[in-house]
Amino acid sequence: MKKYWKLLLMAAGIGIFTACEDVPEPYNIPTEGNTPSLPTADYIINQTFTSSLGDFKSQATSGSLAWTSDTRYGAIISGYQDFDGDGNKENKPGETYLISPEIDLTEADSAYVIIEQAINYAKSTLAEDHHLLIRVGEGDWTELPMSLDGLGTSFTYLTQNIQIPDEFMGKKIQLALKHTAHNDYSSTWEVKSLKVAKGTAPEASVIETPVIEGVGSGTKDDPYDVPTTIKLIAAGPPSTKIYTKGIVSQVDEISDQYGNATYFISNDGTTKDQLEVYRGFGLGGEKFKAGGIKVGDEVIVYGQVVYYNNKTMEFTQGSELYSLNGVTAGGSDNPGEAKGSGTLEDPYNGAAANAIASALAADAQSDVVYIKGKISSIKEEFSAQYGNATFYLSDDGTSTGQFYIFRSLYLGNKKWTNGDTQIKVGDEVVVCAKLTNYKGNTPETVQGETYLYSLNGKTEGGETPEPTPGEAKGSGTLEDPFNSVAANNIASALAADAKSEQSYYIKGKVVSVKESFSEQYGNATFYISDDGTSAGQFYVFRALYLGNQKWVSGNHQIKAGDEVVVYAQLTNYKGNTPETVQGAAYIYSLNGKTEDDGTGGGEEPGPTPGADGTTLAQFTNGGFEAWTNGVPDQWQSTTTASTKNTIFQSTDAHSGSYSVQVAGTTSGNNRLGSTELALEAGEYTMKFFVKPEADGGSVRPGYVPVTDGKVGSYVYGDYTNDIPAGQWTEITHTFSLSSATTVNLVIMNPKKPGKNFLIDDFTITKN
Repeated sequence: MKKYWKLLLMAAGIGIFTACEDVPEPYNIPTEGNTPSLPTADYIINQTFTSSLGDFKSQATSGSLAWTSDTRYGAIISGYQDFDGDGNKENKPGETYLISPEIDLTEADSAYVIIEQAINYAKSTLAEDHHLLIRVGEGDWTELPMSLDGLGTSFTYLTQNIQIPDEFMGKKIQLALKHTAHNDYSSTWEVKSLKVAKGTAPEASVIETPVIEGVGSGTKDDPYDVPTTIKLIAAGPPSTKIYTKGIVSQVDEISDQYGNATYFISNDGTTKDQLEVYRGFGLGGEKFKAGGIKVGDEVIVYGQVVYYNNKTMEFTQGSELYSLNGVTAGGSDNPGEAKGSGTLEDPYNGAAANAIASALAADAQSDVVYIKGKISSIKEEFSAQYGNATFYLSDDGTSTGQFYIFRSLYLGNKKWTNGDTQIKVGDEVVVCAKLTNYKGNTPETVQGETYLYSLNGKTEGGETPEPTPGEAKGSGTLEDPFNSVAANNIASALAADAKSEQSYYIKGKVVSVKESFSEQYGNATFYISDDGTSAGQFYVFRALYLGNQKWVSGNHQIKAGDEVVVYAQLTNYKGNTPETVQGAAYIYSLNGKTEDDGTGGGEEPGPTPGADGTTLAQFTNGGFEAWTNGVPDQWQSTTTASTKNTIFQSTDAHSGSYSVQVAGTTSGNNRLGSTELALEAGEYTMKFFVKPEADGGSVRPGYVPVTDGKVGSYVYGDYTNDIPAGQWTEITHTFSLSSATTVNLVIMNPKKPGKNFLIDDFTITKN
């Protein structure tokens, strides 16, 4: 079928930019040369913020927030950061200006501002929180009409032009960007550049793109296929979001920290003619977890497509999955049987709530109804910061007929607070809410009009009473540790937020894990009791690992049923939650062991994820002296880890006769990948020498696990940047494997700056 698109170029000449990782092969671009050129400009000021703020100054009129410069994102400000360095983000209010130096318009008859920016995490106060201002001398600020269309919900960079009114011509002026952050929320504002040019901003124009034949129309019911999307991008990416269907051909990264993933899709699941999905989210915008997407999955991606630097075609950061293997955010294709009348006596089930909400006009709201079901998945747990939670419910706790409960308050229509029972998958709930059809495509409850009426049969009043707590035991010493009941008693007797004068030993079995150990923070939060049930359980808050050390990848993970002895100070948090003190708690022993020797406690090693591979002892060509058919022996993977046609033999060696050249290109990252190696659990150190052919070289080592001949998520170390040309520089990278794993070792040549470099004398050792 034939499809037609028009790309509207605003007066701004809208441009959309993002950043990419690891593009293994160039695209077969069907159409070249269709990107419209913008008129050149006579700049009065031309400030790019990726190196510094230049002569622009940050000035706070309230609070202590400040604009800063980032090499990747430009000028940036946010009131939601880890301000106190404890590993947790918190909100901080403030009103902050980024003020330009004096701009001389005395010789200008007309001028306009050019700004390239992105805004994410904005609320309904988007227009009140972001302003472009102008003034003469030290006079009052006047607002310029900056459009916020397309901004507020993603890190998609838009460029627009704003005409400066005639009243400012012939004068010396200043510009300012004004950002407002609130007590309980803040946007993140990123500005790549701000320029002032002489003349009149270009008029809006419409450019017809060529007629494109392809599959699909870009809707969720009729998505494009991958080749059609590639053609569409080449002809001029549309300014609206689209749906594209494909099969995952490669997964480069799933970020534990941000919950997004970088992966590729194609029509047939191979790496030929694939399309990158850069830092996209899961179903309905949910965060990905490890293993949340894999090669072979059939997906429908919804998001903005871009042509990054006229070189890389991709879904830009912030896309989401509409469908994963036939399941959408609203559940499986089986909607379930609608039941109930929406009253307290006869509540709707999830299927009925879906049907009622779907029948509403876009963003219309229903009357108050009741919905009953079991929690099938949790998108956002209750938190003390917001007091609400987002989850799905259905008749049986599966995805069949599930309904989306959006930002529900707690029992009694109150905010959840620390000490209240947390929800979990399988809990039976009755929700009182108004329904809506968000933007006409997402049936859900209305924020601010939704709360839990009952949780597992318990109505308002907070936490469901626990079983009889049991008998307090122990004296808190290592020889005679407290049990959980005794720890609760001691902590409860303290004044609000007071800490015990001494630390105690507490022994018990893990009941449930609220926050697993992570590499980011190195601590974990869990409950313990005498018998591993909730009877008399005690709250262990952000405890460090064995030896009072941060947990690191490769250490065992705790799980329900593990027997632990915890050494900690106690506190009565806000007078209602007995718990351990963060920073003064650690696991003394785990299943009887005081050190993690890899043989007991926590998570058991899983099966080797790959098939056979070369052992460490057999991996002998780190000097790149042995070559076959133009490829160094043991340095050609059977997977996609190696980038084709980028590896060449060189006689410029650090030692011996040869090294390997890894070609660089600005269109994508290239990788030197090893053969498949079968590595045992443990810590490994990679060392090698690199020699760029031009100044400013960059390198990034890592590995990728291999399962059944297919790569998983790439695990990289840090970038080493600005490596001097013409000399050999040693690079060292250490990584850990928690279980026996088949891997391809990889050395990335990043597309920024994309310089050729040589590699020699590679070694890998188990520590």
